Amino acid sequence: MTSSRLLLVPALAALWFLLPGCAVLDDIKARQARAREDRAHAELRAQAAAEHTAFQAKPGWKGDTYRNEPLLKHATSENIRVEIGLNEQRGLLLVHGAIAMDFPVSSGRKSHPTPTGSYTILGKKKDYRSNLYGKIHDPEGVVVIEDADSRTHEVPEGGSFVGSSMPYWMRLTNSGVGLHVGYVPGGRGASHGCIRLRRKTAAYLFDLVEIGTPVVIAAKVPALDEPPVKAR
Repeated sequence: MTSSRLLLVPALAALWFLLPGCAVLDDIKARQARAREDRAHAELRAQAAAEHTAFQAKPGWKGDTYRNEPLLKHATSENIRVEIGLNEQRGLLLVHGAIAMDFPVSSGRKSHPTPTGSYTILGKKKDYRSNLYGKIHDPEGVVVIEDADSRTHEVPEGGSFVGSSMPYWMRLTNSGVGLHVGYVPGGRGASHGCIRLRRKTAAYLFDLVEIGTPVVIAAKVPALDEPPVKAR
């Protein structure tokens, strides 16, 4: 074996022993980075929770929309989720788990309750009309059924079914439940099962969410049911 090859053998052996050490070092650095990120998000959640509590202490807050503008500047489709609370008739937009928006909603009325559960955005359409609920017109264009269900009401010969307008439609289920612009009376359900939003809220969420964005619907908004976050 030549002298150059003899020198190469211990160098390769040293490199072999160093490689696992490098992997361990990289793993430690990655864990430290995650820990720093977790601490930063905890501080963010704690600060946002305090600001949100102050908002809720104001008289008449239930008629208003809360916006944490600095937090919203960091909102992306990758770091958000939406939560809807049926008891409160409120919705939250969370950024990194911190409350960035709190807004009034109107869910399904008693005859058409909104289903609870964990969902994702399945589709979006800015100008959308329901194929289930709307008005039925006679051949002269006169409305003969104001609150029509296309599955149970007959359209007279020569008449038409016109679906209800549901701008900024964000689909949650294949059975027709979603978020969209609609009348929000405040504090009560009034829809056929969808989550109605005020126009400004719906437009903002529509531009932000993507297919796959998580949406949770529960009796109580989950983020407000969690113990307070303390920054360390």
